[in-house]
Amino acid sequence: MKKLIIFPLLIVAMTSFIPMQAAKANAIIVNGETPSEAEALSTRALWIILLNSTNTDSLNLAVKLCTQGVEKDPEYADSYFYRGEALYFLSDFEGSLKDFDIAVEKRGDKYDYQYRGEAKFKLNDNEGALADYKKAQQKGFGSTESSAHLAMSDANNLGIAFYDAENYSKAVDAFTISVSAQETQNNVFNRGNAEYLSGDKAAALVDWKRSGKLGNKSGKSSYKKFRKEK
Repeated sequence: MKKLIIFPLLIVAMTSFIPMQAAKANAIIVNGETPSEAEALSTRALWIILLNSTNTDSLNLAVKLCTQGVEKDPEYADSYFYRGEALYFLSDFEGSLKDFDIAVEKRGDKYDYQYRGEAKFKLNDNEGALADYKKAQQKGFGSTESSAHLAMSDANNLGIAFYDAENYSKAVDAFTISVSAQETQNNVFNRGNAEYLSGDKAAALVDWKRSGKLGNKSGKSSYKKFRKEK
C-alpha cells in the first residue's frame, strides 16, 4: 500500500535566504579598499533581490545590474549567480539555469550546485536536481540554520517528486539528503515510506520508529503495524 508523504512546514522560505556570496565586498570596504565595479554591481543586485524578491521591476533591475557586472568582468561568478537568482524569482527558470551553469563552471561552490538543482527541479529535471544536491551536500551545504532548512526542504520536495513517480530508490536518495541537512519528523517518515516501497522493510522500520520519537504519529503507528508483518 502506498503511504502518505508529508510536506515540510517552511519556517524559512526560499525567498528569505539567499547566500551572501558577495559578503567579501564588506571586508574589502572595511579594510579601506574599493571593490571592483563588477563586485559593487553584484552586491547592489544582491540587496535588491533580498529586499524585493516579489517585485518584478526590482528583479529586472537586479538582472540589469548583474548583466553590467558580467560586462565589466566576465570571470566574476557572483554576477552570474545573482542574475540567476533574479531570473529564478521572475520564473525564468531556463535563463536562471544558464547562469547557474556558468557559476558552477567558474566557481562551483555548494550554493552554485544547490541553486542550480532548484532551477533543474523547476524544469522537471529531477535526475539533474538530485545530482546537484548530492554535489552540494559533498561540499557542505546546510552549514547554517537557514541554509540547512532550505536544503532540507529542497531535497524533501525532490524526494516527494520521485515518490509520486514511483521511483522509490531515488526518493530514498533525496530524502536521505534532506535528513542529512536537517532531520525532521516528516522527512524521516517520508524516507521510511520510500524505503518500505523499495523493499527495504528493516530500514523503513528504523525510520518510522525514529519519526515517531520525533513526534510523527503516523510514523509511530506505521512502526507498530508493519513490524508485525511477516
